Amino acid sequence: MSTINREEFDARLETIEVRMDGRVAAIQGQIAQLIARLDADKELHASRLQQIETSMRETANSLAGLKSIFVITAVSTVIAIVLGVAAFNATLLSNMVASFESGKNTAAAQAELKRQGQETAALLNRLQESMTKAERDRASTTESRQTRQ
Repeated sequence: MSTINREEFDARLETIEVRMDGRVAAIQGQIAQLIARLDADKELHASRLQQIETSMRETANSLAGLKSIFVITAVSTVIAIVLGVAAFNATLLSNMVASFESGKNTAAAQAELKRQGQETAALLNRLQESMTKAERDRASTTESRQTRQ
């Protein structure tokens, strides 16, 4: 083996140093590119995060509106049901009262018919008595005429 003199050794070290400087520069360039890309991604992610936050606020606001609509609808439905049942009960009560009144009117009409029937019967009895009396009077006048002759 040959011995390397100092100049050759320095030249080799300088060559290695230049290569290492090139490699370090390439690595630094890659790191700079990576940092730039991370910064760009950071801005992109920040804008996306802002969009997500805005979307979440809008969703929360619409859900709050939906909640109030749901509550109003539920209350309205309950009120409609209560009023419907009350109207049905009022109608039922009205019909029952009308039926009762109709029954009272029917009873009054039946009593009136019974009274008229009794009056008619009494009138008929008086008429029959009058006819009987008239026949007797006629028969007695006929007999008295015959006896006079």
